[in-house]
Amino acid sequence: MSFAWPENIGYMLLLIPLAVILGYGVMRQLQAREALASSLMSRAIMPGLRLWVLILKKVMLFCGMGLMLFSLSGPRLTSGGRPVMRKGADLVFVLDISRSMTARDVQPDRLGQAKQEIASISRAVKGGRRAILLFAAAPLVQCPLTTDQEAFDALLGMASPDLIEEQGTVFRSALELSRKLLKPETENHPQSGIKGEKIVVLLSDGEDHPGDFLAEAKRMEQDGIHVFVIGVGMSSPVVIPLGGGGEGVKRDEHGRAIATSFHSETLQKLAHEAGGLYFRSKADNTVNREISERINHIEEASRWVMEPVERVPLSQYFLAAGLFFLLAETLIGRGGGKPR
Repeated sequence: MSFAWPENIGYMLLLIPLAVILGYGVMRQLQAREALASSLMSRAIMPGLRLWVLILKKVMLFCGMGLMLFSLSGPRLTSGGRPVMRKGADLVFVLDISRSMTARDVQPDRLGQAKQEIASISRAVKGGRRAILLFAAAPLVQCPLTTDQEAFDALLGMASPDLIEEQGTVFRSALELSRKLLKPETENHPQSGIKGEKIVVLLSDGEDHPGDFLAEAKRMEQDGIHVFVIGVGMSSPVVIPLGGGGEGVKRDEHGRAIATSFHSETLQKLAHEAGGLYFRSKADNTVNREISERINHIEEASRWVMEPVERVPLSQYFLAAGLFFLLAETLIGRGGGKPR
């Protein structure tokens, strides 16, 4: 048996509080009866309580809800197997274009260094589709998934901080959007073995203002997305230039020049939580060759996979069984009998 929507299995955890509530309801019902009259008097003035009927109703309610929740995971019977060739990897480049990326501690600047790494990786990776996602305080899809290398290069060259008005650096929203690009919500019936590997390459200087990206990074690992994190910049603080021509530097309200620093710890933490790898890109030490080789290896290693020949959906049967239990529970009496 396999599942069309395995992420919905977590809904089964709702059965734990349901069992507690149902058990508590039985206890309260028995306590209320004893509190109203003694056991001898209650038999004479109140209908006899058939405990087994009461328990049966609760069990049927529990089973009905459990079967309905289980049907949400899309259970299906699979049989047979055939080798299927995967398509090329889907690759999303997540590029930080906040103002700090214009710092010139590497040449021509951090953003220029990152663009060179992206262009080299894109050309070296065999097959598949590429996308560009730009982010600062908010993410922006600069280039959707495409196989057109010339269009990809042109849109990459246009990437600049001027494209996003709201500045700052927020990893969480960028990671969330990149995950949706690779695993869209409309993909309700994924066919393993047909679609290629999912890969994200994030390039940044490590400045993340909220610092709330860990949960989203973990979700990428759970979704089977390979993550490569590239840090761009030097450790020493450096001023942030203004404008494309480099006239002036960014200053605070007191007129003092604002300096930015490279934060490798943040990027390493992101890579660790996502189950990925971290690389440091410097002017004299580019990492595009190593990363492209790793991506090509990932694609080649998983090119042939076994796919079930036949899938028989079972969701409707579990749903019907759940509804039957709920209907039967309502048709059974309240557990009362004739007084003796």
